Amino acid sequence: MTDVVAMEPAASVGPRITFTVFRSSDDPMLRSWLRFRSPLVGGSTPDDVLTLGRATAEDPARRDRRDAAAEPGFWRLLASNNRELGRSFLLYRSFDHARSHVGQVQSDPQALAVAFVSGPRGGSGGGPRGWVVTFDGTPVMTCSRWYDSTSARAAAATVALAALPAAHVAETPDRSGPSGRFLRRVEGAGSR
Repeated sequence: MTDVVAMEPAASVGPRITFTVFRSSDDPMLRSWLRFRSPLVGGSTPDDVLTLGRATAEDPARRDRRDAAAEPGFWRLLASNNRELGRSFLLYRSFDHARSHVGQVQSDPQALAVAFVSGPRGGSGGGPRGWVVTFDGTPVMTCSRWYDSTSARAAAATVALAALPAAHVAETPDRSGPSGRFLRRVEGAGSR
């Protein structure tokens, strides 16, 4: 008798986009993403994203009901070896909004551009360096870490910018568990 080995679909061989949704705004992974992203924040966000801590003129009761029903989440761009190339600039209200927005961004690669940024100052080396990818001038993706040199930053941005339009998009999200631990999605199992 021979062993049967399941082969991964061809679409998962290259870069891919995964989605993570959270049960709570206190999730440690979500808080970590917010801390990293905070030096990069600027400009406005579309209506289908959460704006944590941002006051609006909307009726507070309506906003609270809508936000209570939301499953906040973001997406990550991964290389074929699972190395994170970039992550969502936006925190979305739902998996459906995030997936729809990624499709829109992937549909027009000519509208993508890189903006280089400097991180929080630290030491005498001029501070860390990073990047933000914009879609028609609106930020959509950030670096996943800070870089010590301008050449490393530029190389990482170039790779992420090339991978984004062609990346395979996950059908279902990963979820944060009740303990804050990360639960993996099972492709094809549908959203829970």
